[in-house]
Amino acid sequence: MEKAGKKRTKAGIGVILMTFGLLLIAAAGGLFAYNARNDRIAGEKADMIIKAVADSNNDSLVEVEENGERTAEIDGEKYIGVISIPSLGISLPVQSEWSLEKLKTSPCRYSGDLTDGSLIICAHNYQSHFGNLKYASVGDKVIFTDVMGLNYYFEVISTSRIDGYDSEGMKQDDGWDMTLFTCTYSGRQRQTLRLIRVQNDA
Repeated sequence: MEKAGKKRTKAGIGVILMTFGLLLIAAAGGLFAYNARNDRIAGEKADMIIKAVADSNNDSLVEVEENGERTAEIDGEKYIGVISIPSLGISLPVQSEWSLEKLKTSPCRYSGDLTDGSLIICAHNYQSHFGNLKYASVGDKVIFTDVMGLNYYFEVISTSRIDGYDSEGMKQDDGWDMTLFTCTYSGRQRQTLRLIRVQNDA
């Protein structure tokens, strides 16, 4: 009787553990589906906005800010241009200011300015955004097109991972002209590209 009771207890524990495991798998599948949906929606929004940004130099969308910077307002948000990394298949509009909500739509300016070489652009690690930044290599070309259609050409000079809480390290200036970053999947680090300007249309 005692052995039979122990077998039933073990069997019961096994069923509980198996059920718990299945629930974890289902939760992981649900999270994956949720992230994939957000990724797809973000990509679709970015595709629609990028055309409007590209067309902004031909209509009245362009505004001149107090600091002299030109932006294009689309769907209530201001954009400063389009960032393209041909080797990674990336071409995305960049918003003038960042917030967690804005990042759901497109990359955003984290800080700095394009003209003085201090621009830092951040984006989610969606596959439709900066998810492939980890595959970038030194020497890759990057093009930033402002809302007036002026192209600025850059080259990747370093790739690294920076601690997610090291905001000063992200802004540190060691001679580069632009920085791109996104969080790693753990969220503890930031995949970071440093760029130098190699040419522009001006």
